[in-house]
Amino acid sequence: MTDTVAWILAIPVAYLIGALPTGYLIGKVWRGVDVRKYGSGGTGFTNVMRTLGRTAAVTVLAVDIAKGAVPVVIASFATDVEIIRAVAGSAAVIGHVYPVYTKFEGGRGVATAYGALLVLSPIAAGAAAVGLLVIAATRYVSAGSLAGTIIATSTMVILVLLDHHEAGILVFAGAIAFFISVRHIGNIGRLVQGTESQLEAAARPRRSR
Repeated sequence: MTDTVAWILAIPVAYLIGALPTGYLIGKVWRGVDVRKYGSGGTGFTNVMRTLGRTAAVTVLAVDIAKGAVPVVIASFATDVEIIRAVAGSAAVIGHVYPVYTKFEGGRGVATAYGALLVLSPIAAGAAAVGLLVIAATRYVSAGSLAGTIIATSTMVILVLLDHHEAGILVFAGAIAFFISVRHIGNIGRLVQGTESQLEAAARPRRSR
């Protein structure tokens, strides 16, 4: 496959995979509910945890991570050009945040970004896992997500400066920094005000009525 064909395929294929509304579908199949009508209205791990319980939330998390990893793996088979792989990962994140299947109302993109990062830069992915420690210490998923994003993007910049990665990966670094930050603006405000909701130890699963 030529790089031109890889470019043409990378964006739409990655976007459509990333746009699969995992949380919405799991809610409908699991308990016949639309998770967007509960809690924060999100379709990611945190709101699914609060709405459907731990098993459903872990399922959503695993699939959302795969939605980021699979497009980059596909791009990697098609080309070794790092910027194309980075664009594929970015398109998957954008798909998750603004999915065409649910009128462009999606999640915050953290898990999908992490899945892409696992393939693009395992070192940065390992560094970003510090965000899990923040979540464990504070019970604020948003704080851990933002911390992990900052660490991941900073690590990618450092790795480029050390010639461990090509500069093309900075496309992905910039994309996740922008989209994840934008999707967390409300959370940032609540963290500052001390009104952000913590991750509940026990969920209160909803059922269809």
